[in-house]
Amino acid sequence: MPGHQNWKSRAESMLSQFIDGDDDDAVRDPYYYSQLENFSTSNDDHSSCAYDSVYDRLLGCSGCVRSSTTTDSGPCVSLFLHWVKLALGGAIKAYLNNPLCLALLPLVVGAGFGFWMGRRNGSSISEDETMGNYPGKQPTGNKWMATFLGRVSRLYHWLTLNLMLIVISLDPRRCCSSSRSIGSQLFQDNRDEQARMELKAPELQRESGVESQFIPRHIAVIMDGNRRYGKTKYGNATRGHWDGSKTLTEFSKWCIAEGIQILTVYAFSTENWDRDPAEISALMAIFCKYCDELRVEAVQRGIRIHVLATEKERIPENVRIGMDRMVLETRHCDKFTMNICLSYGGRGEIVNACKSIAMDVQSGKLNVDQVGENTVQAKLLTGHCCDPDIIIRTSGEERLSNFLLWQVAYSEFFFLKKQWPELQKDDLLEVIRTFANGRKRRYGK
Repeated sequence: MPGHQNWKSRAESMLSQFIDGDDDDAVRDPYYYSQLENFSTSNDDHSSCAYDSVYDRLLGCSGCVRSSTTTDSGPCVSLFLHWVKLALGGAIKAYLNNPLCLALLPLVVGAGFGFWMGRRNGSSISEDETMGNYPGKQPTGNKWMATFLGRVSRLYHWLTLNLMLIVISLDPRRCCSSSRSIGSQLFQDNRDEQARMELKAPELQRESGVESQFIPRHIAVIMDGNRRYGKTKYGNATRGHWDGSKTLTEFSKWCIAEGIQILTVYAFSTENWDRDPAEISALMAIFCKYCDELRVEAVQRGIRIHVLATEKERIPENVRIGMDRMVLETRHCDKFTMNICLSYGGRGEIVNACKSIAMDVQSGKLNVDQVGENTVQAKLLTGHCCDPDIIIRTSGEERLSNFLLWQVAYSEFFFLKKQWPELQKDDLLEVIRTFANGRKRRYGK
């Protein structure tokens, strides 16, 4: 078995390199191509694509077309060749992962070879009869060769049939379930189905051992380190963001299991708009792809979702539509609250609150002497919930980065060395235990 696994692993590795190439890890992500839906990144100052991605090289952006020195091999040809590689690779992977196919293919090849030899032998006999070589006469060399090959073919059929029976008897369950499992084996990044199954998983049990009255009500998280994780593990930052979204799904489940009522996550800051356009579009595509999925599952699990944005106008329209629908259709849920900070900045939130108060004073709705902390609090985007008890930041950085500047006045801070996609449930449990047993919040008393 070790030898079988070794050659199989080598074959699958070579096949992956054949399909995906050596450098474009993002090709393995079925949603990587969607990162280019929302943004146009043409740049006259560069002679090549702004993205330099497989998508651009296949479909051809204007820059690539202009810089191309040949006109015979257009983008359609490249796209056709790419899908031929994918189809061929899928067939080979299905063959390698299915023991029934491993046994049947030699049998089918042998049967076809035997059929061809039989027809050739029949044709040879007919020619011999036509030439006067009737039975009783000395057989020709071709007839002896055909007889020998026929016996070899029968032996080959017998061996492959017995091999198939042995494989089925050794692992019948895998053979029976192989047709159902081929899809998941071929596309290990089938993230839609995986996310649905994770969200529909049975409720987890509390594992912290902390009494319910000491459990934090509100946890806020700065999900830092996705890019570094992706570049280190995959050589591609987009893959890190995708793994980070999966960690968020798991983290939400852990919070619900431990009795935490509110989770606020820093998904995208106003400063993040200054990043590379390709990375921005990838992040927006990930959020847009899962917006409907999260909406459906949140309704089923009683999760109310709020999207906190201080510069909402900068969010692409398709993301805003999905975001607004998600907020609208979960407004009746009351089991758990999730705040997603998207295009958010803490300073901008305070500025907007002050502007709103100034307008109320100017219009006569509010007297200036009535303005206090509660007035400002009510104007903030988090006016529907309490301030966070705990702030968690991953990746080892120890700063707020313009996150909930007003709300964190009495929050407890936990700075974890792990990158966000590396976070495990034990890390959250340790934070909860430390908060309950080792942190004393006196509020200045």
